[in-house]
Amino acid sequence: MLSFSELFGLAEDPANLAELPTMFGRTQVYDAEDDDGTLLRVLDVDGSWQSASYLGERWSELAFGYHRVFNVALSMNPRATRALVLGGGAFSYPKYLLTHQPQLHVDVVEIDPAIIALAQQWFFLDRLSPAERMRLNAICEDAPTYLASYAERAETGDAPRYDLIVNDLFAAEMPTAALMKPAGLAQAKRALEPDGIYVANVVSALKGKRAKPLREVVGALMSTFSDVRVIPLSTDEPRVPDNNVVLAWSGPYAAPGSSFSPEELALA
Repeated sequence: MLSFSELFGLAEDPANLAELPTMFGRTQVYDAEDDDGTLLRVLDVDGSWQSASYLGERWSELAFGYHRVFNVALSMNPRATRALVLGGGAFSYPKYLLTHQPQLHVDVVEIDPAIIALAQQWFFLDRLSPAERMRLNAICEDAPTYLASYAERAETGDAPRYDLIVNDLFAAEMPTAALMKPAGLAQAKRALEPDGIYVANVVSALKGKRAKPLREVVGALMSTFSDVRVIPLSTDEPRVPDNNVVLAWSGPYAAPGSSFSPEELALA
């Protein structure tokens, strides 16, 4: 699999706009160009791209393909009014939701206050309108802890349930382990509306030994939700790790046409 640097044609030594230690390692902010010459601003955490935003008029558009695939969940439930994004990064996906879904209130959980500060300073949160900012709630907390507490409050009626939960949290190439095991997924389901949708990105191959991450995530989701589907960003090289968006739900939705069932991918 190509690195983000290879995909976007970054210079070997991009000029830093900011650099500081964070909870997950040295973090840099720098500008770059994609292969079409479009300007991007990058949040690089310990050598890996965590987020990126376009510069100029496209500041709230989605630079990463897997973020664009996340929107399949919204096409399944266009009446959604509450979303939870686990993992803020540069707030790339939350910005998109706020500027393109005017009915949506977005809670964003990010554990590292330094990352939130970088997002506010360098990634155009100040360009959100007053109405959009009113629909954004940035929460500096550990995501599993927040989700467990929120699920309890949702069950007692002390907090509204979410229509959409997006797991954009990663440790290396895997979603945060606690949130992808049955106990963590049970908390997510408790925090969701009965027809709510859970979405995560999993970097994994589709076949062979390197498909183990995807098999484990899909298996855990199948133990919690009624339906699970996988949307690979590419099927050209199924034994090479790539981004795969996994959707899980228990509501009355038809499976997206672009998706595969676990059985079709032999992941059950």
